[in-house]
Amino acid sequence: MGGGWWLVLALLLAGCGRPRDTIFEGYAFVAAGNSSLTVVDLASFTLRRPIPLRSRPLELASDPARRLLYVLGEGGVTLVDTERLQVLRTVPAGVQPRRLWLGKKLYVLEDRAVRIGEQGTPIPLPAPAVDFDVAPDERWAGVSLVSGEAVVVDLERRKIVAAIRVGREPAAVAVRYDGRQVFVADRGEGVLVAIDLAAGRLISRLPLNTRPEAMRFKPDGGELFVSGGDSGTVMIVSAYRDEVDQPLLAGTEPRGLAISADNRLLYVANSGANTVSAIDIEQRRTLAAVPVGDGPHRVALTPDNQYALALNRRSGDMAVIRRRIEQGRETFRLFTMIPVGMNPVDLVVQAR
Repeated sequence: MGGGWWLVLALLLAGCGRPRDTIFEGYAFVAAGNSSLTVVDLASFTLRRPIPLRSRPLELASDPARRLLYVLGEGGVTLVDTERLQVLRTVPAGVQPRRLWLGKKLYVLEDRAVRIGEQGTPIPLPAPAVDFDVAPDERWAGVSLVSGEAVVVDLERRKIVAAIRVGREPAAVAVRYDGRQVFVADRGEGVLVAIDLAAGRLISRLPLNTRPEAMRFKPDGGELFVSGGDSGTVMIVSAYRDEVDQPLLAGTEPRGLAISADNRLLYVANSGANTVSAIDIEQRRTLAAVPVGDGPHRVALTPDNQYALALNRRSGDMAVIRRRIEQGRETFRLFTMIPVGMNPVDLVVQAR
């Protein structure tokens, strides 16, 4: 036998234990400041042809089963075919649309109304809206208002059934996974208010001692994470005991949050530190703080949890962070930066 087999054996042994990156066949869709949708091919990390829109996009919602993307813009809701990468139609929205939520039906939060369905009659609100969330069974919605209140909307009867005083500056809203409670963050007083949806009454006021920004439930629904914009921390709230657990240290001005599907990793976009923190939730330990672009404020994950995508508002690009296992150790490193347009506001990931 020739000596060349030693070289082959050496190459094989050298490859043992070396992590193999897999290719995610999908897209990242980015809503940027211009009237178009930026499309990033995540298999090659290259830009595809942008999708023109009628107005500036504000927020995105993904329907992967039907290969659709819903784009909330100043001129309405645009439906995009994500297989052909083309616009299907645009549905007019009401005055100053703010947020959208996609379930069996499409829900749009307007300035002073909640609209159900593409042509549904709006449910009027008593004051301008800030944020909203819809229960998974689509029975209830909670809406925060600039008046300092939160209202409970009965979506079946299409009417407001309760109004609860929250504080000076109600902001983010999150409905618990069983649809029984809604949490409303108040920036002015640094508290989290828990409301019973069916009863339409306040349950508790949980002091956060920070200015709450984004809120995100773990996939299992047991814990709610709240980024503290002025404290460099992320608060952990027990969603079923209505208790605040110990804070997690993040970076300066934490904003957007993303959690891996296995409930293990929390990613935090720190807009003041220009980093993304990767935190082990069970161990309550920061694994890495990865420098990204200027002003990260949104984070999204690929379904295989191999890449975290951070949207940088001030530098107009998207940072790609690669997670790998190297010699038994978990690492998080900046993989590439992709320009996506000025003042990007939202992103979603969808498989092809």
